[in-house]
Amino acid sequence: MALAAMGLFIFLALTITSGRIDAGDGLGWDGRGYASLMTDGLDQGSVVTRPRPLIPLVTRIPYALGLGVIESFQVMNAIYAFTLYLFIALIIDLYDTRVRVKAVVIGNLALCISTSRMFAYYPVQIDLGVFALMTIAFYFVMIDRHWLAGAVCTLALASREFGIAVVLCGVHRTFRRGRLWPDALWYLPSVAMAALLRATTAPEGRFSTDDILANIQLWLIPEWVAIFLYFVMTVFGGISASVVVQPRWCIARLRQEPEIATPLIVCIGLAAVGKVDVWRYLAFAVPAVVALIAMFYRDRARSPARERSIAAAMTFVTVFTQRPFEQMNRMLYFQDWFPLYNIIDAKSNVVDTTPPPELIALWVMRLAALILLAIVLASITRSRPEFQDSAT
Repeated sequence: MALAAMGLFIFLALTITSGRIDAGDGLGWDGRGYASLMTDGLDQGSVVTRPRPLIPLVTRIPYALGLGVIESFQVMNAIYAFTLYLFIALIIDLYDTRVRVKAVVIGNLALCISTSRMFAYYPVQIDLGVFALMTIAFYFVMIDRHWLAGAVCTLALASREFGIAVVLCGVHRTFRRGRLWPDALWYLPSVAMAALLRATTAPEGRFSTDDILANIQLWLIPEWVAIFLYFVMTVFGGISASVVVQPRWCIARLRQEPEIATPLIVCIGLAAVGKVDVWRYLAFAVPAVVALIAMFYRDRARSPARERSIAAAMTFVTVFTQRPFEQMNRMLYFQDWFPLYNIIDAKSNVVDTTPPPELIALWVMRLAALILLAIVLASITRSRPEFQDSAT
């Protein structure tokens, strides 16, 4: 509880220092649809937001108590942040790590754009609530409380489609442990919820096969590939970077608990065939990455000195790539968080022939700096010979 409160304190500090989005009178772009769902009814909003009713519905509680739209989302985001960090600590507990490891991981996630800063700057969003629900469900999957996991997965899929990643994780675990019957049946209501929402909301908002085929062509664009790989490594700051720079170790651990790979594959796959909001899709893999970083500390941080060096390197990468206390504005929002909007037309998937040269120069420097950081991080986090284990 204290560690979750620490994460919440960092989140609130980012809320104060980052500023707030000015588009749509502070609601933002998608935020206008979510606000409409909350204030005008679940049949309102946009074709994108109508299949995601739960979080706007829950946000009616503070709104009914007299808070404004933005303030209602801010209050609920604070609750989601606390819940997210609490269940992250519980997931880490499953891997016999120290309290200070939990503090480092939660502190790093609270500084990240994807799990904290985005919602401090752009509060009228639902993703932080979805992260919390998916993390709760993942925890129950990993302790084999599948009836609870199935119930929370139903809520997650009533909030956003990415909840299917944890459903598949749960089914995979029941299959691997020989409990496909009856444990897997607990996930059927969540699948039914997803099918019901998709059947009763606007069909024009669905992601079609033509969309997927068109988006796959983005992989022919070097700028897309470079930015995609950058965000794969930095989506959770030094946490994701520490995992990415140790691929052999990562593969060995995923072979031991392959169900953890399921949400990773789902989220990376959807980001790979999605549009230019790359890291927003990758971020839904947060509970699986937390499990991996917990195992990483258990395997690699065998002494207090080594633990401190890994924590320091990880936090440095987080601060360098996330720039947590930088004041945000609309120009920086697209330059730093969604640079592909300045390079690729999101509707036609065509490269702008004249992207801003200063943007290209900035990102070339960032990519070069990240390569150097990755080399240093890999060196620091590499297991020493006396600490090599069979998984490595």
